[in-house]
Amino acid sequence: MAVRYTAHAREQMQRRSVSEAQVEAVLPDPDIRYSGRNGNPVLIRWVGGRRIKVVVAHDDPELVITVGD
Repeated sequence: MAVRYTAHAREQMQRRSVSEAQVEAVLPDPDIRYSGRNGNPVLIRWVGGRRIKVVVAHDDPELVITVGD
């Protein structure tokens, strides 16, 4: 999987101290998955005891739009 990140996602990762490895641990096997209000998949997984939320583009699941915790 060739994951790509928007500038916004990178900013949020830096702000929240979330690594690429943590984001990429969420993508293949989220604990929770639902569609956000824009129809983009929201993926949540607990990684190393920390909740990581990743939003990907609905038409490109390898494009990370934003990241939260």
